[in-house]
Amino acid sequence: MIINEKIKKQLKVLNNHIENTIKSNSLTDMQVESFLLNFEKVRYNLLAEIKEYNKNAQFQYEKIKTIDDNYKAELKDDILKVYVPETLPSFKNLKTHTYKRILLNVAEITKQYKGLFGDEVFIYIKVCDSIKGWDIDNKYVKPVADALILSGVIEDDNMSKMFYCCRGEFSETPHTTIYVLDSKKVGQFLKKVEC
Repeated sequence: MIINEKIKKQLKVLNNHIENTIKSNSLTDMQVESFLLNFEKVRYNLLAEIKEYNKNAQFQYEKIKTIDDNYKAELKDDILKVYVPETLPSFKNLKTHTYKRILLNVAEITKQYKGLFGDEVFIYIKVCDSIKGWDIDNKYVKPVADALILSGVIEDDNMSKMFYCCRGEFSETPHTTIYVLDSKKVGQFLKKVEC
């Protein structure tokens, strides 16, 4: 893969941030947040560059694997199941590109199910994180509904078209699993799902 000058420049800036962070004896919360923001920005741009590179790769073995490749969607028994290979961002980390990356990846893998739901839907979101004792209400779930609207899977996320619930769990491997179904089937679904 040939890295363009824009990405090289961003990597150099990130490298400077890393070196400064390593040399520092103590960091303020603001400095840590600034570092993480810059790191996430470069990571997002690198993923976009890899995605573009993969589009033009002639053979499968030439393609570069990324976290985006691990997003999955499947339809079984009229329930759309979406696997997101990362945890949803928390409210305090909304300045990162995680929100946008999750939104675009979920929209991309679910676009084949456009028009699947026209009536009221129920969305069950199971967020798994590798931190013990975290609060589920600190997770930002907005990219889920926004992605499903963008792909056309659901019509809208207003109160007459959608309702949802979230469950948090501990996992060594942070990830999110999303289930989308007709609201009339919510009772049956909740009896089957691990609660």
